[in-house]
Amino acid sequence: MVKENKVLEAKNVSKRFGEVQALDKVNFDLNEGEIHGLLGENGAGKTTLMNILYGLFTEDEGEIYIRGERVKINSPLDSIKLGIGMIHQSSTLVPEFTALENLILGTDGNKMSLELKDAEKEIEQFQKDFGLKFPLHTKVKDLPAGLKKKIEIIRAIYRGANILILDEPTTSLVQEEFEKLLESLKKMVAEGVTIVFITHKIKEVIQACDRASVLTGGIMQGTIDTKKATKEDLVQLMFQDAEINITESAIPIINLPDVEKTSEPILKLQNISAQSKEKDGINLDSISLKIYGGEILGIAGISGNGQKELAEVIIDPNNITKGKLILKGKKINGMSTNKVFSRKVSYIPEDRKKESIIGLGNITENVLLGHQREPRFQKKGIIKWDKVTREAKNIINEFQVKTPNEKKKAGKLSGGNIQRVVIGRALINELDLLVTHSPTAGLDMASVEFVFKRLVELRSKGTAVLYINEDLDELMQVSDRIGVIHEGKIVEIFGQDQFDKYKIGSKMIGG
Repeated sequence: MVKENKVLEAKNVSKRFGEVQALDKVNFDLNEGEIHGLLGENGAGKTTLMNILYGLFTEDEGEIYIRGERVKINSPLDSIKLGIGMIHQSSTLVPEFTALENLILGTDGNKMSLELKDAEKEIEQFQKDFGLKFPLHTKVKDLPAGLKKKIEIIRAIYRGANILILDEPTTSLVQEEFEKLLESLKKMVAEGVTIVFITHKIKEVIQACDRASVLTGGIMQGTIDTKKATKEDLVQLMFQDAEINITESAIPIINLPDVEKTSEPILKLQNISAQSKEKDGINLDSISLKIYGGEILGIAGISGNGQKELAEVIIDPNNITKGKLILKGKKINGMSTNKVFSRKVSYIPEDRKKESIIGLGNITENVLLGHQREPRFQKKGIIKWDKVTREAKNIINEFQVKTPNEKKKAGKLSGGNIQRVVIGRALINELDLLVTHSPTAGLDMASVEFVFKRLVELRSKGTAVLYINEDLDELMQVSDRIGVIHEGKIVEIFGQDQFDKYKIGSKMIGG
């Protein structure tokens, strides 16, 4: 039962970054012992507000109260002392340290230099109390994303947090993992922890949260009781000027029109085995797949089971140790990435910030990436910047990128707008094959719908699309077939008439 006394209040909080008003007189409060959802489209101000409460930013205007007492939070150290912990969307763990070492790093008394047994016993009790099991003596770099999230949650609790902010905590989790995390969060609430749950997934708010607040454009639209609200109520608050049809899972509804597939596959993998390029990656083992023009082949799997290696072996087939990779009837083993791309192939990587853009470069410079050798953009090595700028402006207009102009630094855009630039760049040329890895991760519903429509447009044009995504609901909405990858192997392929979330999910976790 959620108590009505406020453990935290933000009153009339405003924050500006240059020309952008990120927050405009926002009011937000937390009741003791609740899970409070914070929803909003990309760039709405959700993370900015929480970063202020955690001390990473300071507000320009407004007041913050903890249990009725006004406080000034100038740094994360201040917030930790006030009992506020934040789990960021990107991991802040030290990869070379074990889980236990990460947990005690920075705690009072410099326990890194002391006997670890006492700390280990205390942490094991936390794991038992909250149902968050993970190996304590394994290096973090060797653990999947779901376990890293558990480590960060325990770390915050171990440091005394009783207000816990979770920023997109379910990214890369399948339904079973989400349900286990939800059980753990409810146990924490029962022990006196209050939780802010930042997400763009409406279905998760309905399942997990007691109340939900919606931010759009830096303005608080309202707070509602999720036990009385419907998915449509939340959609209306988030996207008041847009009509978005949604499934029962609160995923945008996309109709797949009938399209005649090519008679021969665009891409064929015949018993492909390949070495991972990353030290902690996974090797591919005898993978066989056919992808036809006019279809979207989804690839489902728990993060770290070979999805990245599968995508990269197609666009850079230099580390194949066995088998044949055949593109439009021609073996391309050993071909360079540039030559693969020249054969009407494009790739949207998993990590948009680390692999897709140069954050300090402007939009125009980022649009050029991967296309700098094309004759229309250069002559004898001299870049034709006027043509690149024209293309950047076209992408901004066609893909509805929210930016003052093409000169804005790409790293300053919201995640959804970065992805629109990346997708626009990938689709500059006519394609036979698009390989895309988690293009909707961290995007709001309107942006997810935008990505879905682009993939379906490509399918209708006869392009073959390999669509890797850990969100099963999204895969099932937009795929013609779904292959499941587990420990570097394709363990089963499901036709559209066989789609079942729990059967596919079972295969994803090795069932």
